[in-house]
Amino acid sequence: MKPDFECRATASFLESGRVMANAGHAGAMIAGIGIAFSHTPLVRVIFAAAMLCWLVECWLAVRVAIDASLFRALALEPEDGGRKLDELLSGWGLRRQLTERSMADRSRAALALWRKQAAILAVELAAAVAGALIHVVGF
Repeated sequence: MKPDFECRATASFLESGRVMANAGHAGAMIAGIGIAFSHTPLVRVIFAAAMLCWLVECWLAVRVAIDASLFRALALEPEDGGRKLDELLSGWGLRRQLTERSMADRSRAALALWRKQAAILAVELAAAVAGALIHVVGF
């Protein structure tokens, strides 16, 4: 696969992280309203767990968005851009390892971060829905 295509495809895929972030914001709103209106400790704890997941999901969303923009930049210089990016990030103190990585390795790592974002979003939304259902049922 051509490196420039792989970079553009990875960036396009990672951009869906923005949609997941928006879904996470909606889940956080539900959890916040649930905390405000719930009177049982169990439901409040469940909504609080959703809020904590939202914080983690926001952090992952920022990292995924950064990766998406970096992959768009790497698509312009797929042959040497990775080395230049690693040098820049090391100079800024943002990258520790100095081993060479292929574009496929970079894509796999970025997509693993995206999967973590999706997983924590699923936990957040499940907690928000569970809290809402328990609140409505009156458990």
